[in-house]
Formats: sequence, C-alpha cells, structure tokens
Amino acid sequence: MNVDGAVDEKMLRYMAQHFVAFEAIIRRSGADKSTVERLIAAGAAPGVIYARSEDGQWWGALGAFMGREAPTPIAGRHWYSPAIVWWIRRALLKMADGRSPQQAARNNKERFLSEFVSLLRHIEDAALAYPTCFDGDGVIDSQAHIIGEQEWQSWAQGAYAVCLRRFSARSCIEKEALRERIVAVCEDKPGLSLNDEDLLDKVEQLEALILPFAPWERPNGTPGKAIDAPLARLKLGMEEPYGC
Repeated sequence: MNVDGAVDEKMLRYMAQHFVAFEAIIRRSGADKSTVERLIAAGAAPGVIYARSEDGQWWGALGAFMGREAPTPIAGRHWYSPAIVWWIRRALLKMADGRSPQQAARNNKERFLSEFVSLLRHIEDAALAYPTCFDGDGVIDSQAHIIGEQEWQSWAQGAYAVCLRRFSARSCIEKEALRERIVAVCEDKPGLSLNDEDLLDKVEQLEALILPFAPWERPNGTPGKAIDAPLARLKLGMEEPYGC
C-alpha cells in the first residue's frame, strides 16, 4: 500500500499507540523468542498485523485476509496486536503442563469455541449478527460451532486482530451484534430502529471494543460504517483516531 507522508505519519502514531513489536510480546509474556514463534506458527495467536518497508510501503493483515494485499507481510518493521499476549500466556500455561505448542494452540481454539457457542444465547442481537446459528428453538449448536470456527480463523489470520482491542468470544459476538444493529438503524431497516440516545449508547459501546483501523481501512470498515456514519447522522461531531 502506497501512502503519502501525512498518512505515513498517522500510521506510525497509530502503531505506537495501539500495536506492539515482537520484542514487547517476549517481554510481556515472559517467553523466549523461539517459543513465541512456535506458538504463533501453531495458531495459538495471530502473527504480523501491520508491516512497513524501509521505503514507506504498508501492508495490513485485514487487506491480506480479504485478498486485497499479498498474503504474507512485507519485509521491514512489523507490529502485532497486544491482544495476542493473553492468548500466548494461556498457551504457555498449557506448555508448562507438558503440552506441545500445537496442543496449546488447539486448547486456545477449543476454549474460544466453547465460550462462543455458550455466549450466543445471552448476548443481545446475537441472532442479528449470526442468524444461521439460530432457529425457532434457540441456538443450533452444530451451526454455532461452524461459525465459531470461522471467527477463530479470522482472528488467527489477523482480521480480528486489526479489529478488536481484546479478542474473546464475548468481544467477538458483541462487536458483530452492535455493528449489525447500528448499521441497520442507519439504513432505516424496518423493526430495528432506535431512538437517538440508545443509538449513541450502542456506538459508544462499539467504540470501546474496536480499534480505529488504518486510515485507508476505516471508511469502509466497521469504524467508518458503525461509528463515523451514525455520529454524522446524529450531528455529534467526529472521532480523531490518529491525532491532529
């Protein structure tokens, strides 16, 4: 991704505020370099989220996930989501019990899937976000497990690591549920309206969950559609996620 000087500066500020270098993951997790690399390779947590080459080219995991950019990060400076530290820590607990990195990674995934299927029953508008997981009698466990697998894969490949400040089954479901309701209100879909105060409450809840996205990702991503658009609709100013 080619960017101009102003966007490049915004991105560097964004990285400094919201993302971490590999060395920070090592320090914060207490693991050595090899162990962290093996856990990421095994899928316990996602790898590089943003990369910048020496000549100022940018790469993002979300663009790669959606097929708009190369599948692997470019050479240069790399940044990771700080949310992966907690998943590395969980995996390290399993390794301390004698599990391999692959087994520890599988445990992380199974933990997420179990919580995902369970929480769908309890989070407002979950059926709006994941309609195929529900029938007239409630949650369809088998379908919920399939969708949970897809959501975990989105995390492992970096899409949700661009998106969420912290990744869990709850934050994943709540983010999707809030996004779907807010967008539905902004598009005036029948039966899904909210008064202005309730709409603002949901926008604030969503903003607390998600990261701002890169400047070129924001307009067409969740922040643009479910934070910037409703604030404009309500005539309540704008966010300034990258500084002035």
